[in-house]
Amino acid sequence: MAEKYTLANDRTPTSYSDWPSLIERAVDDVTRILRSEAQMFQTSMGAALELQISNTVARLTIVAVMICGALCILCAAILLLHQWLPWWQAFGIVGLATLVVGIVTDAALRPQSKVKTKALSV
Repeated sequence: MAEKYTLANDRTPTSYSDWPSLIERAVDDVTRILRSEAQMFQTSMGAALELQISNTVARLTIVAVMICGALCILCAAILLLHQWLPWWQAFGIVGLATLVVGIVTDAALRPQSKVKTKALSV
């Protein structure tokens, strides 16, 4: 018993006389694939952007808290020094110590190639 298999739209598989509809289907398939790829890209970029923003906000909050803590420590040092020295001397000593710490930190964080180049040129 021979059975006849037909396609969903009742065309025989060997009948390719309808080229415009085949091209239309191919273009439609490519368009759907590109649309789904763009949607997947947008979804992944949205998630990555959201993660980056949350990390940035967390880091900025940490930096703000650290700055507030450093200011409190500086004020405490000034008040401690003011017990033995006048205000202007207490502020001067703390300011000088802060500048020295900043310069030493900058030199420590600078890449070695720049330090060597600068040392050789001087």
